[in-house]
Amino acid sequence: MLRVLSKAGFGVGVLALLLASPGFAQESDEDLRKEIEALKQGQKNIQRQLQEIKRLVQQSQKPPARQGPQVKDVVFNIGNNDVKGDSGAKLMLIEFTDYQ
Repeated sequence: MLRVLSKAGFGVGVLALLLASPGFAQESDEDLRKEIEALKQGQKNIQRQLQEIKRLVQQSQKPPARQGPQVKDVVFNIGNNDVKGDSGAKLMLIEFTDYQ
């Protein structure tokens, strides 16, 4: 008799847990959905920020436009200075140095 009562009590307990769990599950499911939606929104914000960072990095990596001296077809008079090679060459490399 005691066994029958304990089995019945166990059955009633299991049945009560099974019937009560859907209410808890619905509440936690809704909470999970809200949390997942918040995470998705946060992820979208992070992706936008990363795109902005990439754009800024790419802009900063572009080499600045170099504006060197505009010398084209310039004739230098080297006077009586020493010359290596042909003094009448089309191209001459001149080195300016200052020994102090």
